[in-house]
Amino acid sequence: MEKSKLFKISLGGILAALAVGIRLFFDYVIPMGNTAGLPIYSIPLVIASLVLGPVYGLIVGITADIVMGLLGPYNYMPLFGISTVIWAVIPGLIARRNYDFLKMALAIIITYILSSFSNTLALIIYFDSKTALASFAVRVPVLLATSPALIYINHLIYSRIRDYQLTHQEIT
Repeated sequence: MEKSKLFKISLGGILAALAVGIRLFFDYVIPMGNTAGLPIYSIPLVIASLVLGPVYGLIVGITADIVMGLLGPYNYMPLFGISTVIWAVIPGLIARRNYDFLKMALAIIITYILSSFSNTLALIIYFDSKTALASFAVRVPVLLATSPALIYINHLIYSRIRDYQLTHQEIT
């Protein structure tokens, strides 16, 4: 196996484990509910998508979602996994090439909106439209309030990684 592929698999595993750890921490230690709150678990997924690309991001997202579903306090509902996969793929498709802050902002906002719609559809299918619409009404203001934090955190982390990659070309 070539060094680059081994690096991507290893980093993908670490980022998936980090996403799972963050999600489970907030599910068990600081329960905030699944209807609102900053999706901090998405940060490693976004970084996976940007650093490793959307294909490896997809693998990281699926892996993380299955493990989160099996270890989390709720029954595993695969349709909610679409949201996790969206976080792990879309930013890499939008912001990976010719990266700048505005692309990151656009990627996070689009991803957040698609993720919210995906979760709303899953709620409609698993529960009912009243629950889904009530949840969506809570999530939209949260989306608007927390997007700047997600954009900044992801930009800060990815900028540091890119700076490191530029000085250590053998990693990419």
